[in-house]
Parts: sequence; structure tokens; C-alpha cells
Amino acid sequence: MIQAIFYGDPDQYPPIVNGARLLARSGHLVSILALDLGRTWGVSYPASVEVQRIQARGSSSWEVYLSFVSQALRRADRNASIVIGHDMHGFLPARLLAVRDRRPLVYHCHDFAEGSRRFALGTRLVQLFERGFARTAQLVIVPDAERSKMVAEELHLKRPPLVVANAPLLDSGRMTGHRLQEALKHIGCEFERIVFRPGVIGPNHAIEATICSLPLWDNPAWVFAVMGIGQTSYVEHLKRLTAELGVGERFAVLPPVGYDEVLEFTSGADVGHGLYQPTHINDMHNTTASNKIMEYMACGLPVLASDRPGFRDLVQSYHCGVCVKESAPKSIAAGVNRLLGNPEEAANMGKAGRHAFETVFCYERQFALVQEAFRTLSRSGCRRG
Repeated sequence: MIQAIFYGDPDQYPPIVNGARLLARSGHLVSILALDLGRTWGVSYPASVEVQRIQARGSSSWEVYLSFVSQALRRADRNASIVIGHDMHGFLPARLLAVRDRRPLVYHCHDFAEGSRRFALGTRLVQLFERGFARTAQLVIVPDAERSKMVAEELHLKRPPLVVANAPLLDSGRMTGHRLQEALKHIGCEFERIVFRPGVIGPNHAIEATICSLPLWDNPAWVFAVMGIGQTSYVEHLKRLTAELGVGERFAVLPPVGYDEVLEFTSGADVGHGLYQPTHINDMHNTTASNKIMEYMACGLPVLASDRPGFRDLVQSYHCGVCVKESAPKSIAAGVNRLLGNPEEAANMGKAGRHAFETVFCYERQFALVQEAFRTLSRSGCRRG
């Protein structure tokens, strides 16, 4: 039995979902203690994976978190061979469990809270706990090589973290492509080519700069579509911007779908939009941490990526797309025009990206070292951090 703890919804974190699936394939029983947010996304877990959603209560965020920790400590399987804490809010109860039950501890850090950021007192206390005890974990996992260096330095780790890209499984989903096209037709969007971005619709993703680039695209039948959760006020702001620019018919907002359906939509696009504004560490060092970048490569789409060292290295090493300045509409337009205006080159980039996904980045290959580490930890028996 492997016990995992996540203060959030695992359905929206592909590496948690895919990690559980691979552990189940290897014969493990997996228990995930997660925060009940009142909605599930239809993610299919294997029979040997149990997701317990904790209804934490309180009048403040701190009370809700303490309620979650208390219930997680009570519900956790004391026969677990390994305890995994996902992100720092999951790491705290995982560390307490590992010490209580004398079990090996794993810290899977998806989104890192850098020390220079200002947090509320409760979050700051959790962060101080992470800073004090992360180095006691037998294994620390992060999703990006550049981010790994900063995590190791800030957490004073004894050994470098294991880098595991946030990629889909090799056999993930159906890649028919029809669902995206049908969804756009359903809302009356006429298109010839599609630049697509699934995921959270919010600032820091260069959505506004991309909208501003639309008048510079070579063909008015090329559209920009986003799909996911977004605050109503922000989505309305984007729609007003497109109206002001006279490109409202070329920008589409689609509702979110569950993780198991994402690739069915993504595979129907022509270009994958992977731009991130460098506002904090998780966007600055996000190359292989970006689920969508890996999903584009899995679907054989050429990638439109930010012009920063990690992305440049990925694009140049695997010939899978182009890099542009995410804050410059002219640069974005130039990248889109190159990809959509040269179908043969774009197709070759997509094929190269798919090959890189199959041979390097698919989660089966990325997670193999984690599974080997788990086998070693299980054989070594109970340890103190």
C-alpha cells in the first residue's frame, strides 16, 4: 500500500493521476487522501486506487487546513509502505505520518512556493515546515530540471531531486481530433486552422498578448481557442478586448473537460499554445512541468513556446516548434504565421515532437525511476527521515 496526500483535487493534477495508474499496473494498492472541493471530473482510476475526498470544515482557510490534516492523520493507512506528500500542504501531514508510522517519505513537489513571495501567516507556517523538513524525505520529485536546481537550493536538500516531466501516458485517451472542431462549430466559430490552449484561463499565460496578435495573423480564418476554468470577470475582459480589436469571431472560449478528455480536444488543433509570462518560479521554469507542452507533443502538434532558455533548449533539441516573446504580439504573430503558413514544416515539427514524447517524455519512461526508487524503499523497510 502506498499512501498519498494532496491538499487539492488530484483529478486536475495529471502526474498524480498517471502516477497512481502506473503504480497500480505494477501491483501496488494506492490510497489518495485529497481535499473535497465539491466536484469531480470523471477521471477513471484503477480498481486498486482509492481516492478519499476529505470534507474539511472551518470558518477560515487555516481552520479548513487543520481540519484536513487532522482527518488525514486519522484516515491514513498505517500499513502503508511509503507515504507521499504532494506539494507543501500535503507534505506536512505526510511527514507527520512518516514519523508516526516509521515509513519512508517521498515529497512530490508540483508547484513550488518560492521563499521570496509574500504569503498569509498560515501558508507561511506551512512553508517554514517544508523548509525545515523537506530534506528528511528519502526522495524528492520535481517536474522540471531548471526548477529542480532552485528547489534543491531553497530546501537545502541532501541530494538533487528526481526530475519527472508532467507528460501523459503513452496510451492516453483517443486522439480523434473531432471534438474540438465540433465544439467550435457548435458555438458558430468558423475556422480553417486552430491555435489551441487548454487549461486554466487566466493571467500569466499570454492570452491577452496573443489576442492582440490576431490582427497580424496572415489568414482571418485562423482562430485562437482556449478551454478550461476561468474567472467570469477575466473571460469577459478577454471578450471585450477582442471586440475592441475587431477579432471577436476569431477567439473562442470553451468550457472545461475532465483530464481523460483533454487529448481528444487537443489532437484536433494545428498549433499548441504554450506561452507563459515569467511572474514566478513555476512559470519561469516550466518547460517539462507544463502538462500542455507535453500534451501537444503527444498529439503531434508543433509547439508555440516562450523564448526562454528551457523552452529554447526543448524546441531546438527536439525540433518540435518555435519560440516567441510571449509579451510581444508581433513576435507571437510571426510564430503563428510560420507554423500555420508552412504546413509541411509544421507537420515535421509535430512528428518530431511525437517521436520525442514516445522515446523520452511519455510518463511510463519518466516515472520508471520513481518506481525503481519505490521498490528500493519498500525493500529497505521502515526508516526515519
